[in-house]
Amino acid sequence: MAGSSSIGEESDNPVAINVTAMVDVIFCLCLFFMCSFHFKQLEGKIETWLPKQSGVVASSAADKIILEDIRIILQWDDRTGATARRLGGLPPANSDSELMSAVVKMSSDYIKLGRKDFPVLLDVARDVPWKDVVHVMDILKKEKLERIEFTAPPAVASSLLKGGNK
Repeated sequence: MAGSSSIGEESDNPVAINVTAMVDVIFCLCLFFMCSFHFKQLEGKIETWLPKQSGVVASSAADKIILEDIRIILQWDDRTGATARRLGGLPPANSDSELMSAVVKMSSDYIKLGRKDFPVLLDVARDVPWKDVVHVMDILKKEKLERIEFTAPPAVASSLLKGGNK
């Protein structure tokens, strides 16, 4: 056998290539691409299931009641030197009881429709003292209205939407 040559003998291939490391790298690349691949979501496709036993139900006017937000607006009145408190588009309230009777009346509309978790929105101007804001929050808590949210005044909200910073 000393003089015979065969396919795959070392004399034909002087450089030995270690294929194990190359297979490991290819396997790692395959795993990387498989894990990082995301399928494109189909736009406009929504999976829905409609009831088969009933058809279109005519809704009554009671189902379409739109409730007004309970929004308390606090603004500083330079003329009187005090905070003016008003509920939505109503005229300013002169006392705590007048303000709270209007808030309780609006909250009863929510409760009649079965909505227990509704917010009371506080729209506070920048120049209103915090003691007045805390006082309004205290009287709301006494009436068991726990969900109080602050809103931005319309001028600030519109500038934020336009990209301005105030």
